[in-house]
Amino acid sequence: MDLQLPPNPRVLFLRMSALGDLVFALPALQALRHHLPQARIEWLVEDRCAGLLQSHPGPDELLIYPRGQWKQAQGFRGRRRALATLLDHLLQLRGRPPYDLILDFQGNAKSALHLLFARGRHSFGFDKPAAREGAQRFVAHRIADPGRVHRTERDLSLVRALGYQGPAPPPVAWELDRQAKREVDLRLGHFLSTPEAAREDGPLVLLHTEVTDYGRDKAWPPSRWLQISRALVQACGARVLLLWTPADRSQVLAKVEASEGCCGLAPPTPTLDHLMAVTDRASLVLGTDSGPVHLAAHRGSPVLALFGPTDPERYAPYGPRVRCLYALADGQEPPPRDRSGPSPLMAEISVEEVLNAALEILAE
Repeated sequence: MDLQLPPNPRVLFLRMSALGDLVFALPALQALRHHLPQARIEWLVEDRCAGLLQSHPGPDELLIYPRGQWKQAQGFRGRRRALATLLDHLLQLRGRPPYDLILDFQGNAKSALHLLFARGRHSFGFDKPAAREGAQRFVAHRIADPGRVHRTERDLSLVRALGYQGPAPPPVAWELDRQAKREVDLRLGHFLSTPEAAREDGPLVLLHTEVTDYGRDKAWPPSRWLQISRALVQACGARVLLLWTPADRSQVLAKVEASEGCCGLAPPTPTLDHLMAVTDRASLVLGTDSGPVHLAAHRGSPVLALFGPTDPERYAPYGPRVRCLYALADGQEPPPRDRSGPSPLMAEISVEEVLNAALEILAE
């Protein structure tokens, strides 16, 4: 498509959340940079996910959507302040010079709201059903939903509509904040010298055991996390640490205490650079379909991902050292999701399967 763009076009890259979806969109950013090397690319991202991109060399500027303030607001005055902050954000977006190109990778009501305020000569987004909540009505060029393909390939279809003809760019790990790396190294040095971390010369295995309320159907039974921790220590002397956030620290700590010394708490990860620095050090990252697992895979860490109610055809971690265990037969599409509680499909994945796959990865 000949859009007659200027030599150095201004581009708005619209992908606000969630963390895994941002990771899936990074190859599209690489492809866009290759296709339009002189472009100025501004990425519009939600505040809770912005840390992923703060050290990333791809975007020229980050525009932060302050959604967190709205979610945390309490009472009438709190809501009023949050609404004022949101309106100020949207008016600032409106006041920016018109973009030469707007790409909506989000495709929902959040992106539709921003498309109402962003000014641009050309706008691209997905048609239904990839676009939801009427978002397709707010772009000039609608790209057909490519169907049951990986999310990275789906995002690339927007860039291909501009004329990009290359392959999917491989994942690339970028340089992290030095202070975050130093803090993680110091913390890991302490944690891995404690008895709870098991043998000092065993492989470092990180478990991501928790899920969000929105993804509660992806939870693996808690008892199995304890079983796999013990099994990994017994089988290969693994040093098993559990990733955590302040929101789920109590649940993770309960697992550590119940493990009777088979695992410990991973170092705190106050920023996503800290999280990436931790996963970069791992011999294996084991978890369900979740943002930290996708991020670890993209950066090249060995990953074992457990899939039940979500489709690995669409959502498998995108990286060079990835293995998925799927509750259903290969190629079978899962039924519609029920997010009210843990999916029975997750219980179909046995500890023995996970252990065997983990040991195979650790032996590579």
